Amino acid sequence: MVLVTSESQKWRATPYAGIELCLLRQNEEKGGALLLKLAAGARFPLHDHPGGEEVYVVEGAVTIGGRKLAAGDYLWTEPGGRHDASADRDTLLFVSSPKGIEILEK
Repeated sequence: MVLVTSESQKWRATPYAGIELCLLRQNEEKGGALLLKLAAGARFPLHDHPGGEEVYVVEGAVTIGGRKLAAGDYLWTEPGGRHDASADRDTLLFVSSPKGIEILEK
């Protein structure tokens, strides 16, 4: 079992303006589960999912691969699927990606 309490969560900046992450669990394949905060207008670049990806919108609104999602929405991206993400307003996501991601934009 892995337990990450709300008190022990550690948020850190990413290389992308307005985006922070909190790693909840990491596996040997560079994948795992995390929370992602996106400020309104922030954009996460085009990326690939070797092992697929699950996204649950905890709060806010985001556009992922051209699909608009709001709080309570769930999105599954199949292995090899590619998309970017941009926050329509301040957003909190739960993300699970068993084999991590590969950034495709410089």
